[in-house]
Amino acid sequence: MPAPLAPALNRSGAPHRLPLPAHSGSSLRVPRPVMQACAAMKRSDIIMHGGMRTAIRAQAAAFLALHSVAPRLGSVFGTHQRYLMSQAFLALAFRSKDRSVLMAEFLKAIRIHKLASPNTAEAFVREMLHYGFGFYGISRQDRRCRPIFLTDSVYLLIGQWLAIHLRTLDSLDGGGRLAELERRPELLALAHPFIVDAVMVSDTGSQPTGTFSLFTWLNEGGLVMDRMMATLPDFPDDAEQVPTNFTRYTDLEESLRISRTHLIRKLGMAERMGSLGWQGQRNRSTLWVSRAFIAEYDAYQAEKLAIIAHCFAAAAAA
Repeated sequence: MPAPLAPALNRSGAPHRLPLPAHSGSSLRVPRPVMQACAAMKRSDIIMHGGMRTAIRAQAAAFLALHSVAPRLGSVFGTHQRYLMSQAFLALAFRSKDRSVLMAEFLKAIRIHKLASPNTAEAFVREMLHYGFGFYGISRQDRRCRPIFLTDSVYLLIGQWLAIHLRTLDSLDGGGRLAELERRPELLALAHPFIVDAVMVSDTGSQPTGTFSLFTWLNEGGLVMDRMMATLPDFPDDAEQVPTNFTRYTDLEESLRISRTHLIRKLGMAERMGSLGWQGQRNRSTLWVSRAFIAEYDAYQAEKLAIIAHCFAAAAAA
């Protein structure tokens, strides 16, 4: 396992932190060449950008493509809760001197951020180990404390995750973040823990609400939303209902590890909220999504992108 390039986590104290964005909009003192390539963007800048919808569609399609090459890994982290737990685990690994994580450290992080019960968190780690995405090491200091290491496949996936977001940001402002990451791959290990720090203290990033939250508790529900949003056409500003390319439940669940029963239940709840519906007979006509639902999805993505832009710029300048 290569040595991490992020600051080490002091097992008895708090880790060093980069400056966190105030609502993802704080300014940074960044050297000019880095500023030009890796400038921070405010959430409002992203939301108001004329090319946002095109960029978000491309990003959603990229996440679906990534899932197609690593479906099992994606399913382990399939709900928003699991996604946050996996990000917390990765942040601890990047901050560790040897990229190991102790179960006690992970449970402490879960407790601090109120992500899950200890039993749920331990079950998550056991499942991750069961599917071969992590393995136990040997502690020379104390054999009762078995460090856990993540496999290369997990680091490759999180590298692609970051690259997808950087590509989206570059498409909005013409920056060179992705090229900077390719030139300096160590930026993944440096930036990622601070991205997680910021997400955990962001209500939008860690505790989404509305229709968006309905799907985040569904296994691979985030991918269902990505699938909807990736197919949306351009639409006028006054459109209240935007048609998707889907006419069947099977269109939404194709290639996903998702329960048809749970999917139909969530779609029904969203339909009663007015967030989506059918132009004709249910499951026999075009599915539409509301402008308000699209706005929720865009707000979540904009918050995440602004956090990533800020923390990546700070890491690149460090």
